Amino acid sequence: MPSTLSLAALAATGLLLVGGGAACASPAEVAVTPAAQSAADTAPAPGAGAAVDRAAAERIAVERAGGGQVVTVEFDRADDDRDDDRDDDSRSDDRDHWEVEVRTADAEHDVDVDAATGEVLDHDVDRNDRTDDDRDDS
Repeated sequence: MPSTLSLAALAATGLLLVGGGAACASPAEVAVTPAAQSAADTAPAPGAGAAVDRAAAERIAVERAGGGQVVTVEFDRADDDRDDDRDDDSRSDDRDHWEVEVRTADAEHDVDVDAATGEVLDHDVDRNDRTDDDRDDS
C-alpha cells in the first residue's frame, strides 16, 4: 500500500504537469520584449533608399585611407546623435552615412561615407605614435 507521502508527491507532480501545460498553452500571458537593434539591423535594406551598401562604403573608405584593414562599420541615420560618439558638427550629422574605421600600419582612419552618393563626408586620421595623446592628428 502506498504511503501518504508517496500519494502527496504523486498528486503534486500531477498538478505541476497540468498547471505547466496550461501556462504553455496560454501565449497571451507571455510578454515579448523586442531585442536591441544592431547597426546591421537598422541599416537600410538593399533598394530601400541607400545607393551605397556596406561593402561599397568599405571599399571607398579603404581607398580614401590609402589601403589598410576595415576594423568596424556602423550605419548612422541622419541627426541620430544616440549612435554618434563624436562631438562635432560635421556634414555627416544631417545625412544617412556609413562610419568606417580603417587601420593602416601607422594610423587609424575614421571615414564617413554618404549612404546615398558615396561621397566622403568626413575623414579623421589619428597617427599611431609613441606620444599619442588621443588627439586627432589630421
